[in-house]
Amino acid sequence: MERFLTLFSCNILSAKMRELIRKTGGIVLVIIFIIVSCKDNKETDGSKAVGKNDRITGHDGGVTLLIENADLIQVDSNPEYNTAEWSFKVDKPGRYDVWLSSITADTSNLLYADNVTITAGDTRIEKMPVGDEIVTDDKNVRSPWFRADSHMGSVFFSEAGEYQIQVISDRVLPHSSDAAKVNIDEHTLINSLIFKPKVN
Repeated sequence: MERFLTLFSCNILSAKMRELIRKTGGIVLVIIFIIVSCKDNKETDGSKAVGKNDRITGHDGGVTLLIENADLIQVDSNPEYNTAEWSFKVDKPGRYDVWLSSITADTSNLLYADNVTITAGDTRIEKMPVGDEIVTDDKNVRSPWFRADSHMGSVFFSEAGEYQIQVISDRVLPHSSDAAKVNIDEHTLINSLIFKPKVN
């Protein structure tokens, strides 16, 4: 009789344990589902670029479009028509300063053969880069290379949304993100395009 009561109480405890595990297991699954859903929403908030074209948002709210992430068109017979193209979403409409960032062997003479053409939305800019700022703290650019940023003008994005950006120049050439692997004979190459929100 005593053995029967022991088995009976174990079965009751066992049934209660199973019920408790079933309830807590359901709660754990709901918590996991919520965490995964929140993570997915953060990754699809429209702040990432479209497709393979990527961007980096800086501390000033600026956007850097890297040449290594662009869709490139090389025109061997007419290299002045070489084109880099990106597609990205503008989160905050307004006016942006446009900077062209180059890696170069000589910051005093960038040796661009002609004006660089930049198209952003409905705006078209044509200008010869001159190296308005020499950036010395870029860890990706090491001797014998230097980084020269040229202010090209500004563009106005009237509304948030997806925009096509193009850069046309003979200095649009594919190259490694590691400047040490780039042939110094190239002298100057476009490295990125930078959009900085203009403060009114």
